Amino acid sequence: MLNIERVGPAAVPADADQVMIPMRDGVRLAADLYRAGSSPGPAVLVRLPYDKDGAYCFMPQIGRYFAARGYTAVIQDVRGKYRSEGATEFGVHEADDGYDTVQWVAEQPWCNGDVVMWGDSYYGYTTIAAAISGHPALKAISPRVTGSQLSTVLEYGNGTRDVEQTSRKMYFATHYVDADRYEWEPDWASRPLRATFDEFFGQLGKRSPCFDAEFSGESRFVPPPLKALLESRPVPTLYTIGWFDNCAIWSWHDVRALSRDPGWSEHLYLRMEAIDHENYRLRDAPVGPSDDHAADPAALERMLPGYLDPAIEFFDAVLGGSVERLPHVRYEICHGEWREDDVWPPRQANAIEYFLTPDGLSTEPLERESAAQWTHDPSDLVPSASTNPFAVLFDRSDLSAIGRRDDVLRFTGPASTEDTDLIGAVTVLLHLSAPAGAHIHARLLDVAPDGAAFLIAKGQVRFDAPHDAAVLDLQEVGYRLRAGHRLALDVMSSDFPEYVAECPAGADPWTSRPGAPVTRRITLGGSRPSRLRIGAGPLGDR
Repeated sequence: MLNIERVGPAAVPADADQVMIPMRDGVRLAADLYRAGSSPGPAVLVRLPYDKDGAYCFMPQIGRYFAARGYTAVIQDVRGKYRSEGATEFGVHEADDGYDTVQWVAEQPWCNGDVVMWGDSYYGYTTIAAAISGHPALKAISPRVTGSQLSTVLEYGNGTRDVEQTSRKMYFATHYVDADRYEWEPDWASRPLRATFDEFFGQLGKRSPCFDAEFSGESRFVPPPLKALLESRPVPTLYTIGWFDNCAIWSWHDVRALSRDPGWSEHLYLRMEAIDHENYRLRDAPVGPSDDHAADPAALERMLPGYLDPAIEFFDAVLGGSVERLPHVRYEICHGEWREDDVWPPRQANAIEYFLTPDGLSTEPLERESAAQWTHDPSDLVPSASTNPFAVLFDRSDLSAIGRRDDVLRFTGPASTEDTDLIGAVTVLLHLSAPAGAHIHARLLDVAPDGAAFLIAKGQVRFDAPHDAAVLDLQEVGYRLRAGHRLALDVMSSDFPEYVAECPAGADPWTSRPGAPVTRRITLGGSRPSRLRIGAGPLGDR
């Protein structure tokens, strides 16, 4: 029997006024108001599926914080969640419901007609969906650790795509069964992988339509395409991206496209922090009890200024007509300081290139062709970097032992003679022969003088057709490799349970069983060297 805990709505705080806001189809959505004062002023809207009154996202504390700084906070349960009416459907109604809620807020006597939106993850996605809706009263948005294509598998247009994260279907079985939330732990060793989820639904006595739609063809529970955002009216937007966020792939997907768009680029502002998805910080990793904002109210109070003040500064500047005074880019160097710039990557960032050799990472290529190989065993998968991919810094793991596995190739570079800043895009080009259905994963690591290895960045790709090269986008970094430390690159074919396991082309990784071990071989040196590039344009073409 699985241990399942159902979590319903918490009590509405005494200092919040709950209202039911009507949508265009008559469905009413519940929201709490935290008033900033008696005179009309700006309002900040937060739309989330995690309970406007619950402990998980500490919305009452956030509502009070915004109100104390001049913004009436409107904290709303999205359609179908907790106290809101309607069907529980991921991503279907957020643009229209965002528009209708902004309209209602702007018409209230306590609002001066200026509405801004803020939020993390799904409630960051709802800010983007509202921007797509184009309501003129929406003056700025501040999405954090999210993106317009949140939870989808990105396709790269050349017969490759990202490897599916298990978190989407797990999310549907946790948050999108009905109006409440279900806390439970899957048996990740169960095969086929779907079996543990079917056991959960059977024990619960109900199913998630969003989960089931994943197996019935094209699901309608997906966000609008990025094109919808690019074609919408540009809104001043502050994206906050976590260097260690497992959802950063969707943040960078948006940011790279918006920064190339003439209409959007001047309205785009970036903030990159050394945080994971749950907002744990590198400087606190591994997180002790006194720094756990999820468990310690004092830690939460200490966290809130750094968490909310950047958005408030941005909103104040937009509404005050002085946003042009803000730098377009602010970024935190891991193990270093904060910096500002007008573009990303900074123009002064240096490009560093390493070649993969039998002896590790080298700045010089091999003249003669060589090779390296590993054997991927589907019944013995390489473990993920953390037990919780959303909180990789909470119990930041030493990955040194992973490099000793037979199914992992680890290429280690020379010790750095001085502190070296790695800034910009990270791309890995591997020359190999792999069939359709193959998965290739890569992790960039910081190896300390004592041999401990810690994650800097990671990327992965799935082949929809046979390929003779793999281009892996490890996204972007701002990282200080300290003197005496080494870079290392791990190459493998699995990263589980964060990502689904490889299966034969045409098969479903959720319903198939492990196949036979396969050997993968990459070319080192010669005319087709495999290599790693940091801080420059991507290697190869997607």
